[in-house]
Amino acid sequence: MMETDYFIHPQRFPKNVEGPFYTLGDQDKDGIWCGSCLSCAIPEVEAPSLLAALDNNNADTYFVRQPESEEEIEQACMAADVCCVSAIRYGGTNPAILQRLGASYCDNAVPLKVNETTLSNSRKPWWGFWA
Repeated sequence: MMETDYFIHPQRFPKNVEGPFYTLGDQDKDGIWCGSCLSCAIPEVEAPSLLAALDNNNADTYFVRQPESEEEIEQACMAADVCCVSAIRYGGTNPAILQRLGASYCDNAVPLKVNETTLSNSRKPWWGFWA
């Protein structure tokens, strides 16, 4: 790291509870953490029971608990969708969540959707694309 660099690349913000959903943060050269979220409160509206409340004592967005139901998983995904700086991430391997969020919000590879039409089309000879 050069002396002029103030921040290192974004990483998991340490205030997050352990689990696959998390928010990003940056650590400055003195080791002080700053959450990457802009504290607009929109993700907190989508997942109020999962994300820390923003108030006079807290200006950081982070997960205080992980989703436990399908409804809460959808809330966490919606929070990621509305985060204006893409600071909410998914580090798990659940294929449905990976598909739901897409590569922009996931640490792991998003599986390709393959259906019978895709498979049958892939078996056509090269000249059959217009047929």
